[in-house]
Amino acid sequence: LIDSAGPFSLAPRRTGKAAGGVMANPTSLMEPDMQSPEQLEAAFGTSLSRGLTSSKAEEILKRDGPNELEKPPKPTLLMLFIMQLTGFVIVLLLCAAVASIVVNGTGPNKEDVLSYTTGKAIFIIVLINAGIAAWTEHKAGDALEALSQMTQASIYVLRDGREVKVDVP
Repeated sequence: LIDSAGPFSLAPRRTGKAAGGVMANPTSLMEPDMQSPEQLEAAFGTSLSRGLTSSKAEEILKRDGPNELEKPPKPTLLMLFIMQLTGFVIVLLLCAAVASIVVNGTGPNKEDVLSYTTGKAIFIIVLINAGIAAWTEHKAGDALEALSQMTQASIYVLRDGREVKVDVP
């Protein structure tokens, strides 16, 4: 139960009928790192010397799922390309290309197609550069994923009183 002072208050927490709740075990309100190993052993239904039973471990796995961090979705090649175009230097180059085309379009040589060459060249070079950088980053992500799959970590846990090797997801 959390009293009106908030969850991080230094004031003592109220439990029981006077607090408007059900009588709770005071140790169940504490964070796990504040409890003794014996309290954690009782709270999680395990044994420090024997570990979890195989059936209890299976039950927890079914209930809570694997103990792994959620992986963010992998960016698409198009998203990587767009992200390449948002860099400060790239934005400056794009502004320079637009400025070059605008200046040439409003100047005395606006009918001459060759006067737009600088702006067009900057655009083409920036797009080619962004494409190559996006492709390289995409391939690097694939290589990193392949490396992480090749190196499968494992740990040793106590199951039914025996040390068992478990692969880490």
